[in-house]
Amino acid sequence: MERHPILIIVAVLLSAQLFSQPSSGGAFRLHKNMVYYGEGNQSLLLDLYIPGGHNLASGIGVAGKETRAETDDVAKSSALPVLIWLPEPGKDKFPNPVASYVGNGYAVVSLQFESESAKLKNIAHAIIFLRENVSKFNLDTKNIGIIQPAGNGYLALIWQDGMEQLTTISIAPVSLTVVADADLDFLKLQTAENTHLLIGFFDQHLRNGVHKESDPISLNCPVDSWVDPITNPIPGTTYHLFPTPVRGKETQGSYLIYLPKEYAVSNKRYPVIYWLHGGNGNSRQGCWMCEKMSEAMQNGNMPQSIVVFVQGLPVGWYNNSKDGTMPVENVIIKDLIPHIDAAYRTINKREARAIEGMSMGGYGSLHLGFKYPELFGVVSSIAPSITTFEMERKEVIAATFENDTAYFNANSPATLVKKNADYIRRNTTIRLLVGDKDFLFDFLNKFHQQLIDLKIDHQYAIAKDADHDYREVISKLDSNPFNFWKNSFLQIGKRSE
Repeated sequence: MERHPILIIVAVLLSAQLFSQPSSGGAFRLHKNMVYYGEGNQSLLLDLYIPGGHNLASGIGVAGKETRAETDDVAKSSALPVLIWLPEPGKDKFPNPVASYVGNGYAVVSLQFESESAKLKNIAHAIIFLRENVSKFNLDTKNIGIIQPAGNGYLALIWQDGMEQLTTISIAPVSLTVVADADLDFLKLQTAENTHLLIGFFDQHLRNGVHKESDPISLNCPVDSWVDPITNPIPGTTYHLFPTPVRGKETQGSYLIYLPKEYAVSNKRYPVIYWLHGGNGNSRQGCWMCEKMSEAMQNGNMPQSIVVFVQGLPVGWYNNSKDGTMPVENVIIKDLIPHIDAAYRTINKREARAIEGMSMGGYGSLHLGFKYPELFGVVSSIAPSITTFEMERKEVIAATFENDTAYFNANSPATLVKKNADYIRRNTTIRLLVGDKDFLFDFLNKFHQQLIDLKIDHQYAIAKDADHDYREVISKLDSNPFNFWKNSFLQIGKRSE
């Protein structure tokens, strides 16, 4: 077999067939730490990402809205081609920088291996394991794609039986090299150009040229995703992990962070905004908001700020679960915020720390902002899911609140703002935003009236003809919504030395 040059792959990418069958992504199932080979007391592990899985309505955690259809755990129409990601020896296999390829219809494996010298042998053992489980996971393992860091970039290749006899994987007969110097955070690997190049290569050799297009921003996470398995950052941000000791030893969470354009060349400190995603969402859900905030900072409508896009659990409600197994609140308050203040040049003062969110995230911004008013000087909430226990869909609140109305009510923003009203009244800047077509409109009106009754000053704005979508709300407001941040941070100035 002959080596296929990059030019052939580019030609394939430019063909009409490649961009057929568009898809909006969907959900996937993650099987972590499966033992694929054991010898003595040592076990080698792999993670397997499979297209499909339960998918609740994005951005909504409230009764009265239809859920999306539940997809099967594995695709039923045809067996899934397999891609194996090989991290560098000694590096953790999770998260996986090519996991977003599940949206293109691939089963993606992230492989732990002993050493560089044992790599080919370990790949062969992993393939044996996968072939033993083809029916369970609906896999096509006739030929398998491999991708790994190599030299000044990445090497993609097609594994064929007998390759374990090679002296090195770099001489595989069918391969493609992607140049990406010093790509320690995988940003170059995940560019649209390189992603299309690699997917085109694998489509050609594993799917007979058939392509399923996917947007990694749209892929929803499994429900237990403290770490977003999809490491593709939204434009303008970078992806990072942080320790979560409140969950136990050697546990981690993830976040995306936007730094002002001038951050790298200045020694200044900046206010920070924590942005919370909606139900069944993830940190990538803030993509549109990040773009608009960046534009506002550049044109002077918003002060230069650090923005942290939080990875909350898809159905975690930004509360600690009653049984203690999902301490989402503690992870944010005790782990994430101290980490951000230590790792970045934030202004470590409550008046320079803000929190904002949409739907479940809007609930979260009010819950956290009003429960910890000593931490957050600015609280902004977009279409918050502030309803009643009876109205909520039990499948999205049971893991957090169980069947306990009292626990649900004790954590509600309505209860917390009343409890801390004196402090909040004197010290907190508050904004509530909602669309007049939103099914939550009446609930937010009621909450607005509660703040009035408590004599708590706040901004309340209604977006005409906007539904339950933060993009619609922000776009259809009468006034510039980003001036709010300028006015809110006015007391500390645009930045502090």
